[in-house]
Amino acid sequence: LDRSSAASDVYKRQHENYIKKCLDGILSQETNFTFEILIGEDASTDKTREICIDYAKKFPDKIKLILHHRANNIKIHGNPSGRFNFLYNIFSASGKYIAFCDGDDYWIDNQKLQKQVDFLESNEDYVVAWTNYKTFNGKDFIDNQFGFTEPTRTIDFNTIFRPYCTLTLTVLFEKSALDLTNIETFDYFKDNTLYALLLKKGKGIFMDFVSAVYREHEGGVYALKSDYFKNYSSYLNIKEIMEFIPEANTNNMRKVLNSLGNATAFGLLKMKKAGEDLTEDQVAFMNTYFKNGNLKTKFKYFKRRYLK
Repeated sequence: LDRSSAASDVYKRQHENYIKKCLDGILSQETNFTFEILIGEDASTDKTREICIDYAKKFPDKIKLILHHRANNIKIHGNPSGRFNFLYNIFSASGKYIAFCDGDDYWIDNQKLQKQVDFLESNEDYVVAWTNYKTFNGKDFIDNQFGFTEPTRTIDFNTIFRPYCTLTLTVLFEKSALDLTNIETFDYFKDNTLYALLLKKGKGIFMDFVSAVYREHEGGVYALKSDYFKNYSSYLNIKEIMEFIPEANTNNMRKVLNSLGNATAFGLLKMKKAGEDLTEDQVAFMNTYFKNGNLKTKFKYFKRRYLK
């Protein structure tokens, strides 16, 4: 019985220069259980597909290659997304546990899966595990400064996202804990939505050992987005989570939402003062946010709007 599925969800484009290292990191895992590698490849425009086919031929007992067509992509707000590939891999996984690693990231600890599975097997009230990681910016490897003093930290709705230590390239979770029945409800589905759905069923654990490397590069889909986009999309995502998952309405989550809202609104104000043209939607969000903000937010707005 497979007890772990390592899913390399390659839905970003242009992973030709990275995918080998990603797959080698997964293949190097040393476990006392068998695992499968599901590669969802949705017609990249470079040589990613050819590389994946080559690896699948070399490791037929390990790799299950799922070749998609870009026509199958699910559009969200009119834009293509990786949701179809993401969900197809999850539903295709046969193991008890699922782990993710995007094609441009990679694992560096060959005991990653074993350590995470061992913890979840020994702690039945936990359903999801993350680890620490390094960031590679193309020149240097950067360590995180989360400030944790213990080797583990429980993640639930009272602690999640403060700090943001739950990156997808390190996650491993129990497949049975993930209920995707009403997935179409979420218009702003992100990895955070997945975590929230899991935390409905049990606790999460952050294990403070470095297991992976997160790449920052110009070819990364998210890296190309503006700070405004990142903050606003995360704001909408967290707001939606709190609307549809009652358990997520905690003081911690309200602070996260407030922080993202402030970053979005004040970011727009800065853009406006710099002479950038804002869309009607951006102006409407900014005006409504400041109008409905608390006294502290309104005072900060007054200072930044009218004072140099």
